[in-house]
Amino acid sequence: MLKNLTNPVIFTGSQLPVGVLRSDAKENLITAIELAAARNEDGEAMVPEVCLFFEDKLMRGNRSTKRNTEAFNAFASFNYPELAKTGVHIRYASSYIHHEKTKQSFSIQKKLDTNIAILKIFPGITEATVKAILSITGLRAVVLESFGAGNAPRVEWLFKLLKNANDKGIVIVNVTQCRSGSVEMGRYETSINLQKAGVVSGYDMTLEATVTKLMYLLGQTNNVKEIRTQISIPLRGEITID
Repeated sequence: MLKNLTNPVIFTGSQLPVGVLRSDAKENLITAIELAAARNEDGEAMVPEVCLFFEDKLMRGNRSTKRNTEAFNAFASFNYPELAKTGVHIRYASSYIHHEKTKQSFSIQKKLDTNIAILKIFPGITEATVKAILSITGLRAVVLESFGAGNAPRVEWLFKLLKNANDKGIVIVNVTQCRSGSVEMGRYETSINLQKAGVVSGYDMTLEATVTKLMYLLGQTNNVKEIRTQISIPLRGEITID
């Protein structure tokens, strides 16, 4: 949503409330503020990105996901290196930090379209389940959570339902259920049908980033072909295309 960003936006929080004796809230907040205020020799922000700071790691926001409900080290960036590591010193991974190449006016894209569904493939999934999700009124996009490197059962009814949805203009994006790694459609025979049905690869995007990116793209245009193209192009460093 934040285009041509030149200053940090850092999210943080805590696993224990700030009033609890062992709370991690104070340390997370103080360090997040220090990271947000950090400037280089030219007076520019060290990390001009939307980030998440937790425990001792600064991560790109659209690469982060929550991995633990109890540990203080609750978030991780499985498919992209951390932007900074904190301890006695703060060590920045400068080569992984995104800086806008050209100076343009900052703008906020506020229009989002939330007519999206998540279809998680599981053993024994039925035709009725998939059909019900793809028949949701007003549905414009679906995030398909597949097995491994982008695989799904090779049953004819699944192919037909996905193909029909695609032909109706519903954008279907394939992401893996695994925490790390990338979708490689066509690598195995079990993903070829998805390709034939018009399903688009989400490569190594997290589920959260895919949902948000679709909301953003759907809010910008009604051109389905353009959305299918843009979903596989890095907009804010949320995806790696090998």
